[in-house]
Amino acid sequence: MDGDAAWDGVDVAPLARLARDAFVNTLDAVPEAKTLLIDPSLAGPLGLILDVHALRQHGVDKMFWLEPTPPSQPEQVNAPTRNLVYLCRPEIRWLDTLLAHYKADTMAHGDDRKHDYAIAFVPYRTEPCVQYLRKHNMLNHVTIHNFPLEFSVLSPDVLSLEATADFRRTFLDGDQTLLFQSAQALMTMQSTYGLFPRIVGKGDLANRLCDLLVRQRREHFASEPNHAALQTLSPQIDALVVFDRTVDMVTPFSTQLTYEGLIDETLGIRNGYVEVEASWVGATAPAAQGRASTSMAAAKRKVRLDGAEDPLFRAIQDNNFAVVGEKLHTVAKRISQDYQGRHQANTVDEIRAFVGRLGNLQSEHASLRLHTYIVEHLLQTTRTERFHRVLEIQQNLVAGYQLSQQLAAIEELVYLQVPVLSVLRLACLACIVGANVRAKWLEAFKASVVQMYGYEYLPMLLALEQLQLLSVPPVHPKGTRVSRFADLQKPLRLVDDEVDEASPRDISYVFSGYAPLSVRLVQTICQHDQVLLARRQRREELPSAPRIAGWRNVDDSIVHWSGATFDFAQEAEQDAATDDAVKTTLVFFVGGVTYAEIAALRLMSQQQRNRRFLVATTSMVNGDSLLEQLRPAVPIS
Repeated sequence: MDGDAAWDGVDVAPLARLARDAFVNTLDAVPEAKTLLIDPSLAGPLGLILDVHALRQHGVDKMFWLEPTPPSQPEQVNAPTRNLVYLCRPEIRWLDTLLAHYKADTMAHGDDRKHDYAIAFVPYRTEPCVQYLRKHNMLNHVTIHNFPLEFSVLSPDVLSLEATADFRRTFLDGDQTLLFQSAQALMTMQSTYGLFPRIVGKGDLANRLCDLLVRQRREHFASEPNHAALQTLSPQIDALVVFDRTVDMVTPFSTQLTYEGLIDETLGIRNGYVEVEASWVGATAPAAQGRASTSMAAAKRKVRLDGAEDPLFRAIQDNNFAVVGEKLHTVAKRISQDYQGRHQANTVDEIRAFVGRLGNLQSEHASLRLHTYIVEHLLQTTRTERFHRVLEIQQNLVAGYQLSQQLAAIEELVYLQVPVLSVLRLACLACIVGANVRAKWLEAFKASVVQMYGYEYLPMLLALEQLQLLSVPPVHPKGTRVSRFADLQKPLRLVDDEVDEASPRDISYVFSGYAPLSVRLVQTICQHDQVLLARRQRREELPSAPRIAGWRNVDDSIVHWSGATFDFAQEAEQDAATDDAVKTTLVFFVGGVTYAEIAALRLMSQQQRNRRFLVATTSMVNGDSLLEQLRPAVPIS
């Protein structure tokens, strides 16, 4: 797989500018010097928009983290400016903090308060927040703003709302606020690039999102009938493909085997940054700059994983981890040879040429140092017997091999006290794929988890049961199992026993044999007649992308798989681009996407001459982060 392939799909720079302009307008709405009190969950997204220097240019004097402070324990804000701006998501706990600060200010200074108060809700105010302020007689004392932060640009082909606890809120709590925000973000894209000619997808909440999007289009058109973009089909984006996460839970619960995916599984990637040992980072490495935090632990550094700034990372991020070490070795040899070139520089011109290359060599060397340390850290995990055992069980479950033995192996891992999240991921996989899970086995498994790991995991077990991720598969009235995962394996070729990890031709390389169901469905939608693209013989010229096939002529097991199936065209006065133009297909995930799925979609982009896949999502996830969302908000005493 060619990691150096340049993105030539739709330019997302306008979306980055919209986010930056919206933030600047929010700051400038509060005159003079100001102190920002920031919701910690917004630190990462804000760091992708503006650095500290830019904040200073717009009047920001100091920044503090918001911390929950009950009104019963008032404490003044020790800020040097009169203006205080609370930048937060619309959550009552932050209003509690604001109220506590206001009361403390009033108690200390009476009506001649030390500060003026403003709050900027991200992305929008909500009625419960307004009612809270009204209830506490704060509407006349607080200036309210909206900061419509929508998509953060993580890379040229990846957009994210960077929502927190999106899976829990949407699928467990039934809060559809994020669906509304997603529809607004997609509407912004239509206002920028033109209408999506076709909207295709799967999942009940994905269907709900598209209903909201269509309704918002009508509302926008009613208020702006002359808006050119709302009357024209996009010449760049040929379709919007939408999935909700519950359509494919096998993929996030499987261990990602791409380099970037393994980094996320092991170290965790947050808002495009990974925290590493400070000793791993060279002086010129692309370390995080301009973050809102006032201090950082000396032993750790946050490093931006950015392919645009780090060509080496771009070249290996989507590779299967099995080949990354060899590629780093090749780069190390080449850099060493380049450095040796200084001994062959005899003339002034040759010396000048070497000095001109020196900066790039130093940067490459720093990047090589960083990724070598990361690889060594990952190897400490991937070489363990536990990792291989978990991976073996996982792959056997997906392949439907000796399912009863896999259930016994999962029980054994519990008694060996393998990390609980790894065990729960495997158990959920077993239930999803229909591994002959019976109520007796499941109850015994849950009891064992509580006994071995503690009662604090009982709410997580109950949440997984409520989501039907850790439950006995339902039975059809006629006595047959409903939509078993095994029914999809043959028509979608989800398991590939002959995967080529070094030179992949099929998306199954990202899991060393399992093709992510979500991405295989994208292949089905976009190129049904070419879904077995890996079987094509090599061609000097890449095939041209066919028209979006949708759900026509697909196997019934696919149509009847989890959630609603929809496919409709939008109408406009003007047509879209010709077939010869490069098309961008926007794939949106409600509930999060994994780095492995992104890598698979990038491979698909490279296999067609004139179609690229742009990924948009509510957040970046892996199996552990999904499960962590299901922990109770208040610890059990």
